[in-house]
Amino acid sequence: MKKLLPVFASLLLFLPACKVTKYTPEKLPIRQLVFGDGGGFAGIETSYTLLENGQIFRQVGVEGSFEELKSIKPKAAKALFEKVNSLQLFKLDIDKPGNLYYFLRQVTDNLDSRVTWGAGDYFPPQGLVAVYKELKTIVKDRQSANSKTSKTPKTTADPKKTEEENSKW
Repeated sequence: MKKLLPVFASLLLFLPACKVTKYTPEKLPIRQLVFGDGGGFAGIETSYTLLENGQIFRQVGVEGSFEELKSIKPKAAKALFEKVNSLQLFKLDIDKPGNLYYFLRQVTDNLDSRVTWGAGDYFPPQGLVAVYKELKTIVKDRQSANSKTSKTPKTTADPKKTEEENSKW
């Protein structure tokens, strides 16, 4: 028993270190992935902010309030951060919005890079589109963090609509 006491004591010291930090819209970390779309008749932009700990926030309109959505696993979030990092947004000079536009922004300690596309005569790199679609799939039908409904979001994707969206790019 005396041999196990140091093991239990060290576990108690390290358990608080395993806790994932929870952020609020007022106090977000520097490292973020921000993505979304906007334009159209109303001209409203909807943006999503993904954090490395898996938290997701949605904001509708530039002046709109943030709503926290159900989180994803931190491991999945870090994988998405790595994918976006591999795109090297800071090297891309894409500012080609159309009536409807899409954007992806990466904020790090040193850089704040944003690419915007949607113009009918511009086709963005396939890697960029693939990562954007993956991010949008994650937030599609994602429940608010405050809702008490089922944990898995319903998928009501219309295959015809998805084909139409894919053919745009």
